[in-house]
This record gives sequence, C-alpha cells and structure tokens, in this order.
Amino acid sequence: MKASVIIPAYNSKERLYYNLISLNNQDCGFNIFEVIVVDNGSSDNTIEMLENFKAKFNFKFVRLEENRGIARGRNEGIRRAVGDILIFHDSDMIASRDFITRHLKNHEEKNIVVCGILWKRIFTFYYKELKLSIENYLNTTVSKPDGNFNLIDKYPLIDVESIIDGSYLNKSFDLDAEFIRGLKEILKNHNDELKDYLLPWRFFLTNNASVERNRVIEVGMFDENIVGYGFEDYDLGIRLYKSGSKFIFDKNILSVHQEHPTNNNIFETRENINYICKKYNNNYFIDVILVCTAGITSINDYDFNELTKDINNMIAVSYFRPLLDIFLELLQTCRRRYVIEGVTDINKIMPTIDIDVNKLIMEVKILRDMFGIKYFTEAMLALIRDIYNVYY
Repeated sequence: MKASVIIPAYNSKERLYYNLISLNNQDCGFNIFEVIVVDNGSSDNTIEMLENFKAKFNFKFVRLEENRGIARGRNEGIRRAVGDILIFHDSDMIASRDFITRHLKNHEEKNIVVCGILWKRIFTFYYKELKLSIENYLNTTVSKPDGNFNLIDKYPLIDVESIIDGSYLNKSFDLDAEFIRGLKEILKNHNDELKDYLLPWRFFLTNNASVERNRVIEVGMFDENIVGYGFEDYDLGIRLYKSGSKFIFDKNILSVHQEHPTNNNIFETRENINYICKKYNNNYFIDVILVCTAGITSINDYDFNELTKDINNMIAVSYFRPLLDIFLELLQTCRRRYVIEGVTDINKIMPTIDIDVNKLIMEVKILRDMFGIKYFTEAMLALIRDIYNVYY
C-alpha cells in the first residue's frame, strides 16, 4: 500500500518549505509515498523553491498559471496521484515523523476515512500583519528574536533543525476556538471511533486527513464550483460519508498548522455556505444545512447528533415528510438572512412556502408528546422563534 500526499500551495513558499522538510523526515521508507505539490498561480517564486528542493521521496509538482480555487488545485494533484491512499496536507502544515506511517496503518481496513489532529498551531515566521498575535506568544512559545518587535516580514521564529529533532512541538499550542471546543466535546462523547456519531464529516479537514484514492474518484473528487475559502473539504467528506465510508479519528496523527496572514474573507465564506445549502437542499441532507447554519439559528449545536437521529428516523416515515420540508425551509430562511448582502431589514426575508405558525406549533408539540421526538421538536420551535418572533 502506497500513499500520495496532496499539497495545494498559494504564496506560501517559506511555510511549504518547512512542510517538505517534515516530509523529508518521515520514519518510514521513502518508497511508500509520493508528494504532489500544486502551485496555484503563486507570485512568490514557489516553483523555484520546489525545483531546488532535495526531496528524499518521489516528488511531483505542477504550476497552474491561474488560481481557480483550492478544490481545483487538489483535483490536479489527485489526477497525478498513483498511491492507493490520498493524504491531504495543506501547504502550511508541519507533519510529525510518524505522519505517513500512522495514516497508512489505519487503512489496513477498507473504506476508511482517517482524520487526525487539526487544532495544533505554531508561529514559524514573524509576519507584520500578525504582529499583535505573535507578541502574545513571544517568550512563551518562541524566543524573542532581538529584544524588539521591529522585525522584517517573514523572519523565521523556528529553524529547520527543530523540525528534524521534533523540538518545534514544544512551541506549538492548541487553537482556542468554539469550533475546536465543539469537536473535542464530540470526541469525549463518542471516542476516536466516532461511535454513534452521525456527522463525522465535520472532522474531515484537509490539513490532516486520508482516504482511498478510488473512493475519492468514485464520489466525484472536490467540487471545483467551491472557489473561495472553506467548505470544499466538508463537501467531499459529506459525499464520502453518505455513500458509505466509515470515519475514524486518530489522535496520534499530528500535524501542526503554521499561523500566517490570510486572504480569506467573510464574503467568501458566506458565498460557500450559500452554495452548499443550495446544493444539498434536500431532507436527506438536513444535517448538512444544520452544520452550515450553526451559530445563526437558536438550535443548540451540541444537540445536532440527537437531532440528526430524530430526522433520520422521520425521513423513513411519509407522515413526517411535510414537517421535514417545513423544517428545511426554515433553516434555509435563516441562511438567506445571513448571507444576503445589502438587506437592511432581515425580517423581510421570510419562508418561500405558506406556513400556519399556530398550527405548526400544535403539530410539533403533538410530535413530542405522542411520538417522543424531543430534539426535532425543540429545534423546530427554536426556528419558529428565530423567524416569526413567536413565543409559546
């Protein structure tokens, strides 16, 4: 079994170099994996660095003259891959020595999607745009270089030797974000096997994940209509899970993200949420819409798994389908209120179907009292509050 490590890159030459150093430092035979870098139209001489890099592994790289999104970049890498297993690894990551070994070990079982640690962070370079953030960590995770903060941009804060001997890990830290806290709580409740967890694709982030190449091709690879930042990895994970792949989380597969200025913006994220919610506008994918609208509805996202169980049970019964249709439309209404620009009164954005709110409240309460469908009822009532400002 061999692996192909897929790395899309855009103006990340110095971080990509550290990434490749870490892959040059793997504890396995270098004949069992290849690395494919796709330069997505960089303007920082990435190709020159790649041409001069002394790789121990089979190394392929290609330049795309135009950046048409990270999904297209990854697909270009996949098309050139020959490995049985694809390992997705972003350009700004540093892999632990056993990164390849551990990913491949998990694939001794067929049809597995492997997700590794995704919250470790490190400052590897000083960037002027991140000055305040870096100052908070200087002298705690990295050494202050020269006693002041008047540093040149891209000043290295760690060296190559620290990657080779592993000491860079002493300077890493966990990202503290609500999103990460939520994932850690899921792992606490469902363990690494993600047992009984119905939304495991939430762990499928392409800075540290692997899957059989044939499975990725079978489900259509990455959706190149997703051009801006975010959700292109979720989108592939959704299709893998819904088509029968088993997801596991391996807390021993470590890769550390190098913090850096980003060109990502809220508009791109909103556009991609908009696209995903339109693409999966179907009762079978309500769980997808739930995750994409998390934080913009009053539904408690810690209840998503139990709520998804309710929805899956209801989908099989034709009697419940009208209620599911309404639930989906209310979710989409909340999404439209969030993503549409230039709307001064979001309350003017209402469901596209006629809904008798009082009748709906009565129906969902019956659902709870007669059928014991608790989480769906609570979620529906929360959406009614959000959209109609109706309390009961």
